[in-house]
Amino acid sequence: MKKCRGLFSLCIALCLMAVLVPTSAFDLRASEQIYYHSIDASASGGEIVTRFTVWGNVTMDKLGCQSIKIYEKRGSSWISVASFDEDDEGMSRISGTRHSNSIRWSCQSGVEYRVDVTVFAEDSAGRDTRSKTVYV
Repeated sequence: MKKCRGLFSLCIALCLMAVLVPTSAFDLRASEQIYYHSIDASASGGEIVTRFTVWGNVTMDKLGCQSIKIYEKRGSSWISVASFDEDDEGMSRISGTRHSNSIRWSCQSGVEYRVDVTVFAEDSAGRDTRSKTVYV
C-alpha cells in the first residue's frame, strides 16, 4: 500500500510540474529556425579565416552566413576594410538543414582587426539571426 501512495504522489508531482513549468523551459533549441550555430575567426599567415556553421531545426528555405564585416583598427577608430553578404559565394545555401564554410580574407600582420559575423536561418515562419564579434 505504501508503494502505491509513493507512486501516486510521484505522479501528482510530475503532473503539477508539467502544468506549472512553461513549455519554453523544456525547449533546448536556439530558436524556431536555428538549432545550432558556431562562429569563429582567426588570423594566420597573412589571412583572416572566418568559420561558421548553422543548423536549421528542419529544412530551411535559406540558411548560412548573412554577413561578415571586417574592420581595421586605426588609432582609436575601427575602419571598414572588407565585407561579405549572404549572396556572395559560399556564404549561404538554398533549401537545406545545415551550412558550414570558411571565408578567407588577406590581412596585414601586426594590425588589429575586428570581425563581425551574423548567421541566419529562414523559413516560412521568418528569419532568425545570431551574431558574434571576434577580435584578431
